[in-house]
Amino acid sequence: MGMVVLTMKASVIEMFLVLLVTGIHSNKEMAKKIKRPKFTVPQINCDVKAGKIINPEFIVKCPAGCQDPKYHVYGTDIYASYSSVCGAAVHSGVLDNSGGKILVRKVAGQSGYKGSYSNGVQSLSLPRWRESFIILESKPQKGVTFPSALTYLSSKSPAVKAGKCSRVISKPSEFANMQCCVLGDDVEISVRASRAPLTPVLF
Repeated sequence: MGMVVLTMKASVIEMFLVLLVTGIHSNKEMAKKIKRPKFTVPQINCDVKAGKIINPEFIVKCPAGCQDPKYHVYGTDIYASYSSVCGAAVHSGVLDNSGGKILVRKVAGQSGYKGSYSNGVQSLSLPRWRESFIILESKPQKGVTFPSALTYLSSKSPAVKAGKCSRVISKPSEFANMQCCVLGDDVEISVRASRAPLTPVLF
């Protein structure tokens, strides 16, 4: 009788182990079948400014050739959002002129941006701007997801279309008075010397 009981127990245990192994194998097969959606990195052009993109943090792919001086960059390390995203990436050293993927993070506006020459790009100075951004290598933290499509600002507001300044920034100095007229994401910088006025410059 005792042998029969032991044999039954052994059979039950063996059956349990078979079911357990089968279940684990089935779960692995299910995991293989459920594929995670592949993240597609959005690609932007060299002339896209950070201020045109609403997303607070995003990964993008820059094309080659963004070292060109026609793509204006304002600041050093921390850039005004009026800057070319890819131009700033080259200036920062995260990318070279061949392009590539970068991580962009928006930060608070600064009271001033200092221009400098770095990695073949001459960045410009700016007295003040409402929003800034920094450039990082495209290695996000584990578990952090980024959008496959960027959200851009809509068309210009009525005030901007009418040519009205949403904000005016003045910065007088000993030699000249500089006044910035902010039109949405555009800025008109007018510089007047203490004696003879100069022609306003529109970026």
